[in-house]
This record gives sequence, C-alpha cells and structure tokens, in this order.
Amino acid sequence: MIGLELPGHESDDIPEHPMRTAVERVREAVLDRPEPPLLVGLSYLGAAVVLRAAAGLGAAVRGVVVSGYSFTVDQTTLRRWLTGFTRMAQTQPRSAAHFAALHGPRWPRLLSATLDELGDGCLALPDRDDLARLESPVMLVNGALLENERRAVEPASRAGADVAVVAGAGHVVPQDSPRTFAALIEEFTVRIDERRTVFHHRRQTSDQARVPWSSDAERDSASA
Repeated sequence: MIGLELPGHESDDIPEHPMRTAVERVREAVLDRPEPPLLVGLSYLGAAVVLRAAAGLGAAVRGVVVSGYSFTVDQTTLRRWLTGFTRMAQTQPRSAAHFAALHGPRWPRLLSATLDELGDGCLALPDRDDLARLESPVMLVNGALLENERRAVEPASRAGADVAVVAGAGHVVPQDSPRTFAALIEEFTVRIDERRTVFHHRRQTSDQARVPWSSDAERDSASA
C-alpha cells in the first residue's frame, strides 16, 4: 500500500490547482506500478481525485474505493459546504483544530484554492454518468450516521458500484471503524480477482445479451 500526499497537505506546497495536480500525481503513481493498484479516496475531494485519475486508465487500475461521498452532490452544494466549514472554523476553535488535523495547518489556503477550482471548472465532482463510464470496479463505503451518505448508496448501486454502509460510522469511516473499513477493502479486492463485483456482473450480462444478436446476424449473413 502506498499513501500519496495530496497537494497542500502536511509539508507540501499548495499549487495553483491542487486537485488537478493531485489527479496527475495519482495517475503517475498508477502507471509507475508493476501491477494495477487499488485506489482509495476519502471524502468529496479525495474521492473525486481517485475517480478522475482512474478515468481512461482502464486495466491499469485494479479497482476504486471511495468513502464519504455521494454521486448526486453537485458543485453548488459542495461550494456551500466548503464555505460553511470556513465560517464554522472562524467561530469554533475545536472545528478549526479538527480541520487542521485532517488537512494540515494550511487548510484555509487549500480550501480557498479548491473553491477557486470549483469556480473555474478545474474541479468537477464525478457523478453517476461518470461512474457508469469507468472501466474499473468501484465500491462506495459510507457511514450510517449521516442521512445524506446513507441515501447516497442506492443511486451509486444503480449506476454500477458495489456499496456498503457501516453502522456507527460518520463521514470519515476509516477513522470511526478502521477494522471494518480494512475488511471491506480486502473483501472487495478478493471479489475483483474472482470477477464477482457489480462491474463484472454487468459486463458479463451485457456480453451474454449480445451473443444471440451476433448469432442472428451471422445466420442472416450466411443466408444472404
């Protein structure tokens, strides 16, 4: 397992476009690996990074796990949330300390750069259509304590993702339920290797549906 430091976190400098830079870093790391890796992204920005990085890489990515995410949240909603976090931190020292622990001491500047990316179109949250187009298995793992994230699993499942809801966990599932999260990733990896994911099932069903059509076409061609 390799942990990639996102731009602007810890000691890293904050580039003009942190999320675009993060996507490029993940893609470089994927292509540098001898075997296709499993990508894991947390929360809306981490999930967006790994999903965008996986797009177009096909078999170079073993699979994708995202957590604390919804494929139905739009740019306007995310912008409102991020702005709210900034205001909250200005009046609540405990919230400010929590954000600093998660994202590093320079999180206000990082958040400002992220808001700029939302405004100039450099950061677009992957939606259900993006999920359906991915050429890799995807699993969404959300906590049960937040209604928005509980409700996010059904549309994700319909769009082709494996889904899991973790009891007793909130937005940051790996922090609230680390053993359960690790077990889910391990089990998902096994099912990828055994081709027992929703992604593989849909692909197999689609291939089977095309077989009779191909046979009829060949028979018609032979008759002609």
